[in-house]
Amino acid sequence: MENKLIPIEENANKGYHYSITEEQMEEYSKLTLFEKLEWIEKTNQFIYSIQTDKEREMRRNIGNMEL
Repeated sequence: MENKLIPIEENANKGYHYSITEEQMEEYSKLTLFEKLEWIEKTNQFIYSIQTDKEREMRRNIGNMEL
């Protein structure tokens, strides 16, 4: 059985969307710096794994933009 992500219809064409609770924010604030950086890295790996080649290219181009 393939695990497939299906976006919520109300979030279609809005990019990534994630909601958190007050309790989740409180738990996150208790993490050490290393644990927070590890969480960020795992999140980055997850996002990369679900992106298309086109989305990855767009992400690289955004990172190279001058402000």
